This record gives sequence, structure tokens and C-alpha cells, in this order.
Amino acid sequence: MKIKAIIPVLALLAMAKMAQAQTTGTILLSGTNPAAVSITTTADASLSTTVALGTLTPTTGGTLATGSVQVRLRSSKAYVLSAQTTALAFTALGSTDGGTTIAATDIGFGITAIVNTGVNVANTGTRTDTIVAKFSYTGGYPAVVNGLTPFLAGTNATLNDISANTQILSGSRISNKGNISTNNNFILATLGLATLPQYFTPNTDFSTTITLTATAP
Repeated sequence: MKIKAIIPVLALLAMAKMAQAQTTGTILLSGTNPAAVSITTTADASLSTTVALGTLTPTTGGTLATGSVQVRLRSSKAYVLSAQTTALAFTALGSTDGGTTIAATDIGFGITAIVNTGVNVANTGTRTDTIVAKFSYTGGYPAVVNGLTPFLAGTNATLNDISANTQILSGSRISNKGNISTNNNFILATLGLATLPQYFTPNTDFSTTITLTATAP
């Protein structure tokens, strides 16, 4: 009877030792940080806006009708910004009668300014954001000569240059940290549109849609 009583006690002691041996444990935490890039408005909202050039009545001189849009760009690695436009659409287009209708080549398009000095912008002060040469209007639009469209093909970009998806800007990583709510981790790019009012074929409206695409190749 004593031997039978000892066996359960030994078993209990062995189980106690096994329980006491498990004094640590591990937890595996995993995740991923994908390459991220974004385009937003200056209010950090989705970009969907209208640029109205207004009624383009011909006058004297060389004053261009202009419009602009500012966008915030953020990325966690090197980025590329591209643009593409649809064909011009017209409402109530009159007879050309031997004249000329406004075309994509008459509407300049490019980047007029870049600000990349936010506290949480990566490599502030030494970074490079490169505008494709013909899309750079940081020095202003070309001068109008003889009351005609001033944009020279191959030198000054127009909507005709983005009839297909086309790179207009690129650079190194933009955001040091933060997210889309962070107020100093983006570069601010100003996109400009300009045309010279001329005696084009009458219409009640013309329009096109420009799509901007940011990638992190």
C-alpha cells in the first residue's frame, strides 16, 4: 500500500517540475511595409478638380490665359510622376470655314514650381526632383510673338505631349516618415496650363481630362 501511494506522489512531482520549466514563451510579430506613393490636394484629399480658362476672347498683346493646380506628393522610395490627357472634346463646334480650331498643341502644360523643404522630407537641402526639360515652366511661359501660340514643339510642352502616359517629374524618396496626415513630409508641385486667346473656330465649350499617376518603380 505504501508503494502504491508513492507512485502518484512521484507523478505529481514530475508534473510540477514540467510546469515550472515553462517559464518563458515567444510571440512572432510580422508585417510588411510596401513601396508607397500618393498624390493629394493641398487639403490631403483625393485629387479631382477643374481648371477653368474662361472665355478666350482675342485681344491685343501677348497675355496668356492661365490656370494651375497644386498637388502634394509623398513616397517611401524613389518616385515618378506621369500625366496623360484625353483628346479635346467640343460642344457646339462651329464651321472651320478655312480657319483653325484650338488644339492640344495650343495649350501649354507643365510644372511651374516645386517646394521640397518640409522638415520631414527626406534629404532636405540636398535632394533632387527632376522635371523633364520641356515640362519645366519654373522660369515662366515663353513670350508671345505676333499674337500666335508661343509653345514650340519639342521645347515647350503642351497637352499634345501627354496624349499617352508620359513622365514629367521624378526624384528620390520624398517622405522621411509620417503618413498622408503629416503636414511636412511632402513636396508641393504646381502644375500649370496656359493658352493664348486667338481667332479659333467658335465653340461653346472645350474640355479634356488630365490624369496624373505617381509610381514607385
